[in-house]
Amino acid sequence: MVDNMVAVHSSVALARQPIVDHRLAVKGYELLYRKNAMAVQADMVDDVSATAQVISASLFDIGMENVVGTNKAFINFPRAYLLSPSGVPIHSENVVIEVLEGAGFDAALLASLRRWTKAGYSIALDDFTFHSKMTPFVELADYIKLDIRDLGHDGFLKQVEALRGFDAKIIAEKVETWEDYQFCRLLGVGYFQGYFFEKPEIVTSKAAKVNNMTLLQLMSSLLSVSTLSVDELERIVSQDAGLVHKLLRYLNSPVTGLVASVDSVRLAIMLIGADKLKALTNLLLMSEMVGDRDVLLEHIMVRAKHAELLAQCRGYDNQDKYFLAGMLSMMDICTGMPLDEVLGELPLPSEFINAIVHRSGRVGSTLSLVEHYSNGQVMTTPQDVSDLKKTYLEAIKWTDEFLSAL
Repeated sequence: MVDNMVAVHSSVALARQPIVDHRLAVKGYELLYRKNAMAVQADMVDDVSATAQVISASLFDIGMENVVGTNKAFINFPRAYLLSPSGVPIHSENVVIEVLEGAGFDAALLASLRRWTKAGYSIALDDFTFHSKMTPFVELADYIKLDIRDLGHDGFLKQVEALRGFDAKIIAEKVETWEDYQFCRLLGVGYFQGYFFEKPEIVTSKAAKVNNMTLLQLMSSLLSVSTLSVDELERIVSQDAGLVHKLLRYLNSPVTGLVASVDSVRLAIMLIGADKLKALTNLLLMSEMVGDRDVLLEHIMVRAKHAELLAQCRGYDNQDKYFLAGMLSMMDICTGMPLDEVLGELPLPSEFINAIVHRSGRVGSTLSLVEHYSNGQVMTTPQDVSDLKKTYLEAIKWTDEFLSAL
């Protein structure tokens, strides 16, 4: 299927903590971000990327069925995800969407949560404190998580009493003692989570590495709906063994319900479909670029599009090469490896690598102009200044639209 390619592997980790009923039977697991197998806390830089990594590890690497079995997976969703229901490729039967206290409970969030529930997802309000203005959100929720350690017994009692008229099930979290557990049971609380039952358990797996530039190129093609073709998608996906592995692993997971075997990249792409492939690519992009996602993505895409537009402005052939060259020219920043070593591992023509690394030929000179302009260096030719300024502004606009679509 993919010739002469060896997947580079790394380890992925997440933590799971059980949610039990009054009989201490497991009813679900909260899935928590962990940087590695040795981490005891989340220690996350970016909540969007952290959620993406949890979902990505569950779907592509560990397998949701291995993490939660037939139980529900409770996953913290930041506001950015909550406002984009179409961007998360997970099955509604497997997941409870946890809305964090800092999600910003406004009209936009309420409308988005209604779309989630209409799509069949369950909603949990995490670290919740009830106020009358929160009534519309409580009415949508399937679960309300109350932190007994934070609220104390008196505060917890008041919250339980305030919520008795609603259908949502209460989950007592941060239950750490027998006294806390008995107190909650006497109040009629039916679900519990905390150290008294079990601390978060680390789950690890080997994971195939995916090239960030492949993901960016794939996303760019998926967003170019006017020229979208299975041939082009197959070409892009096939150049990265790690990406092929993850997509096949996704197709093989119970969440897809697929019964047919897949023996080609082309068939895998057709079975997944363009919309789902876009969501999966978006998920992988965010999980792979933890911390630096916003800044790094913007720089990469501006440079790539600026190079393409400058080539277009000057009537150069094969303008898509300039776009790819712009992306690959920042591969050293993405990987922390020398640029020539990184590009040497990709199935690229030697003259194309030389253009990027040594700035040879028309592609190389275009990259140099774009880089010099972005760094504020003085341009000596008036025509260069005019062309670069015009195309740079167009590249900024295109990049803004690109990032808003992620």
